[in-house]
Amino acid sequence: MIEPTLLEFANYNQWANQQLLIICAPLNEALLTAIIPGSVGSITATFGHILRAELGFLERINGRFPNPDFDWNENPTLTQMAAYSTQLSAAFLSTLKQVSSTQNVHEENEVWLFNYQARLVFMSLIYHGISHRTDITTFLTSQGIDLPELDVWGYEEAFPDRFNAKLIRKGE
Repeated sequence: MIEPTLLEFANYNQWANQQLLIICAPLNEALLTAIIPGSVGSITATFGHILRAELGFLERINGRFPNPDFDWNENPTLTQMAAYSTQLSAAFLSTLKQVSSTQNVHEENEVWLFNYQARLVFMSLIYHGISHRTDITTFLTSQGIDLPELDVWGYEEAFPDRFNAKLIRKGE
């Protein structure tokens, strides 16, 4: 049985990725390709980095991941990356349902052996996504672009029933 908070974190990660991809899709090429200081590159490059990392996380846990319908070397569009993000999210949710968070993950190469629990990868999915989405949102805000809340409170507002959330204003 999957722990509900872990499931919500994975759902939140996908929701936040999709919301930011939707926000960025109509931006002009100059904004999409501008280098974001202190980050992995441009908005487009950052989304590619996020998705390739998610692919790598899946590979570490179960050796399987969906292949994109595009070639990374041909500079995929944000629309292509959004579709691939949906595939990765579905694969991650399936993995969460099949792999215990305390299951051992084993990695090795010619230099080292590394054993750890799968929850380290699950945590990495969330942390990594938040970190790089913050790079993008900070840059967009510095460009004068107003953004909706993409944090967990924005997620709760989008899905109040998932949290049994009811806001009652006193005096009304």
